[in-house]
Amino acid sequence: MCIFRLPNCSVSNFRYHRGTYALVRYADDLALFSPTHDKAVEAQHRLSIWLRTRGVRLSDEKTHIRHLREGFNFLGFNIRHYPTPNSSRRGYKLLIKPSPDSIQQIKRKLKGLWRKHVGSPTVALMNEMNPLIRGWSTYCRIGVAKEVCTALDSFMYRRAQRYMQRRHPRKSGWWRTQKYWGRASGRQDRWVFQDKERHGPLRKFAWTKIIRHRLGPSTYSPDDPTLQDYWSQRRQRTHDTPGRTGQLARRQHGRCPVCHQALDNGEEVHVHPVRPKHHGGTDDLTNLRLVPHTCHRQIHSSRAPLGVRRLLEPCTR
Repeated sequence: MCIFRLPNCSVSNFRYHRGTYALVRYADDLALFSPTHDKAVEAQHRLSIWLRTRGVRLSDEKTHIRHLREGFNFLGFNIRHYPTPNSSRRGYKLLIKPSPDSIQQIKRKLKGLWRKHVGSPTVALMNEMNPLIRGWSTYCRIGVAKEVCTALDSFMYRRAQRYMQRRHPRKSGWWRTQKYWGRASGRQDRWVFQDKERHGPLRKFAWTKIIRHRLGPSTYSPDDPTLQDYWSQRRQRTHDTPGRTGQLARRQHGRCPVCHQALDNGEEVHVHPVRPKHHGGTDDLTNLRLVPHTCHRQIHSSRAPLGVRRLLEPCTR
């Protein structure tokens, strides 16, 4: 298994033999999986040659060859084979967890915010912490992160106790509890740090629901006409994401209005305003479309056919 780090270049054209290598790419980071150590060395050599012709090279500090049983860190996650002799057929199970470096980094950021806002209003502390907590937990919710989120909530509880003692050193523990701790609206948790005057609770990591990606069977093809019901139900579950993107995906029934293909094909999706703002357009959902990156480029191309423009007329539903 190889891990590579590239300096801002695309490796989507790197070809590999099916069944020999498996490539996972995100921005300028990639991980290459191979069945043997010799194949990993061969893949690294081939990739170095491919990059050299394009004027870039692999980073010696960030290029490693590791066994999955040792594990490796990739984009804030730790990917490793854990021994499970009683629950797995092969005796090992692949688990993706938040990496220790990522956990220490978020702890340092939170600790700095606790110290920074000792003399500030409590609502200012929460306004700066809640986006950080929500973003980190949402990013890590695709992996095995439940125990990590619970541990981080315990860390936040201890930091909140120190924050209250520094802020009110002459008050009793009962007074501080009555002032800062209580039940948040819509939550069953009784111990939520909050600003009761402004009704602003401090978000917990465990409030983010863990949503894991379920792999489809290797023999199931999206082009198989007998499996259309299976793939439609699977795509419907991916459209349950909150926010504007999820609403647009549900309005479009998970399809691109230009190519009529599924939006969850792994390609980056963009929000396209049908009528631009400088022509009087708004951010209302009726004026927005969710399209893949390639279709978005086609829409803004001067050579785009007229049919593409007609498909993207403002929705009147």
